[in-house]
Amino acid sequence: MPVATERAKALLLAGGLGTRLRPLTDTIPKCLVPIANRPLLDFWIDRLAEAGIREARVNTHAQAEQVRAYITKINSEGRLRLVESYEPTLLGSAGTVSANADLADEADQIVIVYTDNFSDIDLRPLLAFHRAHGDPLTMVLFHAPDPRACGIAALDAVGRIVSFVEKPEQPASDLANAGLYVVDSQVYRQIAAMRAFDLGFEVLPRFVGRMRGWIWGGYHLDIGTHEALERARQDAAEVLPPRQDAQAKETLRRAVFLDRDGTLIEHVHYLADPAHVRLLPGAAEALKRLGRAGFVRVLVTNQSAIGRGMITEARLHEIHAEMNRQLAEQGTTLDAIYYCPDIPAGDDRTRVENHNRKPGPGMLLRAADEHGLDLTASWMVGDLISDVLAGLGAGCRSVMVASGQTQDVTANRLVGTSDARYLTAPDFACAADLILNDRGIR
Repeated sequence: MPVATERAKALLLAGGLGTRLRPLTDTIPKCLVPIANRPLLDFWIDRLAEAGIREARVNTHAQAEQVRAYITKINSEGRLRLVESYEPTLLGSAGTVSANADLADEADQIVIVYTDNFSDIDLRPLLAFHRAHGDPLTMVLFHAPDPRACGIAALDAVGRIVSFVEKPEQPASDLANAGLYVVDSQVYRQIAAMRAFDLGFEVLPRFVGRMRGWIWGGYHLDIGTHEALERARQDAAEVLPPRQDAQAKETLRRAVFLDRDGTLIEHVHYLADPAHVRLLPGAAEALKRLGRAGFVRVLVTNQSAIGRGMITEARLHEIHAEMNRQLAEQGTTLDAIYYCPDIPAGDDRTRVENHNRKPGPGMLLRAADEHGLDLTASWMVGDLISDVLAGLGAGCRSVMVASGQTQDVTANRLVGTSDARYLTAPDFACAADLILNDRGIR
C-alpha cells in the first residue's frame, strides 16, 4: 500500500531548452524525448501516481504546445491532475518555485523534480523518510562517478546535510544532488519569497544544517547529452519494471516508417484522385525485401488536404486502397498506415506545431505502442526534412531520399549543424539497401 500522500503535490521542472541534445531538441522538448517508446516525462508521471500524488504542475517554455498536448493526454487518463505553468522567459529552477507559490496551498509537502533525469526511484519510501525526520527539506542523493560536475553534499551521522557545494573543485564526497527534493509547504513558500533564480547555487546552501540527504542506490541518469540519452535507451529494458499488458510481453520488432508522396508513390500536389497513384520505381521491391528481413512496414503521412476540405477521409481511403492494390500486384504490402489530417500554421517544416503532424513524432510513437515496435532499432525514410526530424524525434535512425524533390537532397539538411545525424539516398530502393546493410549512423 502506498503511504498516505493525499496532501503532497509535485512541481515538475521541464521547461529547459536541452541545448546539448540539439538537433533533437530543436523539434521536441527535452521532457518528451522518447525512451523505450515513451516520453521521458511519462516515467515521472508513473512515479508520482504510484506514490499517490494526485496534483502536479509542470513548467513549459520550449515547444510548449507539445507539452500542452501531453498534459491533455495525462489528464484524460485520470491518474493525476497535471497543470501547465508557462514561462515566456525561463525563470530558473528557483524562479519557477516563486511563480508557483500557490502550489503549497492545501498541501503538506511539495515534491520538486528535475524531469531531465531518467530514474527508477520509488517516491514512496522517500516521502516516508521525509515525514519521519522532522527537518523541512530532503534532498535525494546518488553516488556520482564525477563529483566535480555535480552539486555535492556531505552528511553527518544522522543523515543531515552539513555542507553543499555546486561543482566543487575538491569534492567532500561523491554524494551528488539528484535534482529531486521534498519540501514542507511552509518552507516552499519561504523559497518562493526569496525571488532567487537557481535552487542549487542560491537556495540550497541556505538550508545546510536544516535538510536531510536520502541516498538512492538505484538507477539515476541525467540525459543531458546524446551519449547519456543513448545509454539510457540501452539500459531501459533492465531499468524499467516489465509492463503488464500482453503486447509489452512480446518481443519488440524493428520497423521501417516511410513517407508516402515522393517516397513510395509519385508526388502529386494534393493528390485527390486514385487514378493518379503511381508507385515509384523499385519501391515495391524495396518493401518486399524489408518485409523478408523482418521489418514492420509502416506508412506515416501528413494529409492536410483533409483539414483543408480538399478531400474527405473516405477519398483518402480510396487512394490508399489503390496504392495497396498496386503493391499487392507486385507481391508486397504495408503493415500499417497512419495519417494526420491537420493543417499546418506555417511553412516551416522543421517546427513542430502538432505532436502528430510530421516533424512531430506522434504517428511513429503511436505505431510503436500499437504494434510493439522498438524505435531505437527502426528507421524513418522520407523526402523532406519533416520526415527526417519525425524519425529523429521518435528515436529512430533516418534516411532522406531525393526522389520527391526537385532540388538537391542536401538543401533540406538541418541548418547550423555539423553532424546532420541522418543518411541520404537517391530513392527508397537505395535507402532499403542502406537499412538492410545497416551502415547507418546514429
